[in-house]
Parts: sequence; C-alpha cells; structure tokens
Amino acid sequence: MSALRHLNNESSRLSALLIGLFAAAALLLGATVYWIAGRALRAELHDFISADAGAIDSGYRSEGLSEAIEVVQQLTAVPGVSGSYLLQARDGRRLAGNLAPMPARTGRFEVEVPGAPRGVVLGEGSFLPDGSYLFVGESTARVAHTRALILASFAGIIGATLALAIAGGMLLSAGFLRRVDAITRTCQAVVAGRFGERIPDSGGHGQLDRLSTSINEMLDRITVLLESLRQVSSDIAHDLRTPLTRLRQRLQAAQGARLGGADHALLIERALHDCDSILAVFGALLRISQIESGMRLASFAPVPLTQLLHEVADLYAPVAEDGRQHLRTELGEPLSVHADRTLLMQMFSNLVENAIRHAGPGAAIDLACRRAGDEALVHVIDSGPGIPPAERARVFGRFYRLERSRNTPGNGLGLALVAAIVKLHQSRIELSDASPGLCVTLRIPLQDPCVAAGLGHYPTG
Repeated sequence: MSALRHLNNESSRLSALLIGLFAAAALLLGATVYWIAGRALRAELHDFISADAGAIDSGYRSEGLSEAIEVVQQLTAVPGVSGSYLLQARDGRRLAGNLAPMPARTGRFEVEVPGAPRGVVLGEGSFLPDGSYLFVGESTARVAHTRALILASFAGIIGATLALAIAGGMLLSAGFLRRVDAITRTCQAVVAGRFGERIPDSGGHGQLDRLSTSINEMLDRITVLLESLRQVSSDIAHDLRTPLTRLRQRLQAAQGARLGGADHALLIERALHDCDSILAVFGALLRISQIESGMRLASFAPVPLTQLLHEVADLYAPVAEDGRQHLRTELGEPLSVHADRTLLMQMFSNLVENAIRHAGPGAAIDLACRRAGDEALVHVIDSGPGIPPAERARVFGRFYRLERSRNTPGNGLGLALVAAIVKLHQSRIELSDASPGLCVTLRIPLQDPCVAAGLGHYPTG
C-alpha cells in the first residue's frame, strides 16, 4: 500500500509525465543522430569507392587492361584493406581482385560476401571500354559498428537518466506525501477537537508551504471566533441572568397578587422595560457578530468623512447642551474614506455619546479630524474623569463596564461595537490621557483598503 501511495499521487503523475516527455525527446535525438551518422559514413564510403574506381579507370586509359589489373592487385595487396575489388573478363573469368566473379551489374548497389568478415559490401559496378567488368566496393561493417555504438550509448544514457529521474520523482513524491500527511493529521486533529494543532512550518516558499500558512491562519481565525463565541456565551449567561431573574420575579409576583389598575399597569411597564433591555442586548450582540463576519464589506463605498463628522456634531450638540456641556469641532480639510457609512455613523455616535454620558456636567467635548500621511486622524476628547490606564484595553470587551458606570444606563456593548467596526475598516483605535479626561484617537486609511473578512488589527488601548 505504501508503494502504491508513492506512485498514485499528483507528484508521481507529474514526474511520470516529465520522464515520458524526456524519453521521447531523447529517442527523437538518438534517431536523428543515428540517421545523420549513417548518412555521413555512407557518403564517405562513396568517396572511397569513387577514388579507387577512378584510379583503376585512369590506369586502363593510360596503359590498357594490364595496367588496370596491376592497379587492382596493388589495392588488394595493402595490409588490412577494407575494399572489395573485382575485375573480370567478358566471359566471366576473374582477372584480378579479392571477390569471386559475379553477374555484371552497373551503378551503386550492395552485395553480400558469403563467409567473409566484411559482410555486406557497398559498391559500384561499371564496364571498361573493352567490355571487361569492374566492381569496386567498401565494407559497411564500420557503418554498422558506428550505428551500434550510437544505439548502445543512447540506450545507456536514457536508461541512466530514467533511473535518476525515477529516483528523484520518488524522493519528490515522498516529500509531497509527508507534507500532505502533516496537513491531513492537523485537519483530523482539529475535527477531533484539538483546536491548538497547527501544520508544522517547513520554512519553504512552495505552493504547499503557502497552503499550510493559509490553513494555519484560517485555524487561528477559527480559534479566535470560537473563543469569542465561548466568551459571548459566558457573558450572556452572566449579564442576562439578573434582568431575566428580575423579570421572572415580577411576573411571579403579578401572578399571585391582587393588584389595582395602576399597580398592574406599573408592573407591566417595568416588565416591558426589562424585555426591551434584554432585546437590546441581543440586538447589539447580533450586530457585532454581523460586523465581525465581514458581511458588510459589500456595502463599502467612498464616504465623505468630514461631512459625516459634521452630521454627528449637529446631532449631539443639543444633547450636550441639555447636559450643560460644550461640544466643539475642528474638522479641517474635506477627507474621504472607503467604508460603510452607516457603521461609521454608528461608531462616531457611540464615541460622542459615551463622552457626553461619562464626562459629567460642565465638561468640554472636542471632535477633531485631520490628515496624517495616508490616514485620517479623528479625535474624540472629553474633560471628564477618563479611564484608568489599566482598564483601557478591557473596555472594548463585551459587557465590560467600569465600576463607576455600573449604575448608569447601558449594557457594556457600545465600545465592543466600536471595536468591531474599527477592525472591519482596517483601522486602529487608541485611548490616551487628555489631562484631564480621555482622548480617543481613530486612525482610518484614506486610500481604498484591500479589506478581507476577519483580517485586521484588534483595537489597542
């Protein structure tokens, strides 16, 4: 089964395809070399044949048949001669040469020499002026030997290359399977509930490495979401227990008591108020979850930030006056951002409303905006009691409220909603001391951000 796994995978199939393509290319190259070498060697043999036949013919034309016989005898007397010669009379008698008499045949052709080491002879036949027949040939053994060497060499090279390619393919397949097994084990561990498991980092930059990194980032995101869900469940169980218990007690009291019309109406009014508070909590939680899921990314569009801040200031100026507070603005040049206008309006409204609610009577509240490089810096500053440094990072948690705010209206989800909106817009939020009071600074990118659901920075305090 292990050997089958090493063969039946994408890496092995790709390696086999490349090996097949290489083998086909090598065979084509070998066939070309084989054909060119054979053609060149045969052309060389033709040159030798023409030269010897020319020498014999020249001897005949200069001094007659006797000189032609003498030339043939001299050629055959050379030690280790590879040529084949035959000079025979018109009646078929051999006059000179190292071949047996043969039927007269003109032109270039091949003839077999039985029992001779030369084997097949490539030669040229012609008639001399007196009618005698001349055949001059060269053995094709050297051509055959060279071709055999070419075939053997290419066979060895192809065989060695295929062996190396197969071994390399097996190594690549083994590495590929190791990475796939690591990914599979991690996914199985997560399915089994071990959410802390991650794919080991090999330190490479290949496709599987990028896939592993993406899976690990996805698992990190899932872990954060599960932890957030666990925390929300715990917070709901803790923070809704009191209003639900109070609602039940009032309904139970109404069930067992005889109340007059006014008392009965008051009890119903209080019960409805408790229901509204509970529904408001659930509505805020659902809104935060919707924002954190990234569903609102589709509604992003250019938003005139400065104009939106003017609207927030106009909306809350009367509220600040009712609390004997002064809301001031310093909004500077017109700036635009790529965002969800409704969510930005909600975020700035929550921040200004928090400042009005907690700064106290007579406080000054400043709403300012300016450009800082490629970001818009928005400040919401109040001269109230501020937030202790140790608690600034915690106020963005769901249902978290400062001790002094426990008895004021609210559910502790306003800044959690702000944090979710900030994260969706790839922005940052910072809390600092205004001496006295609190300074909330928002850094919002001015250029179109490449927003991806679930990505970004958590708010920092």
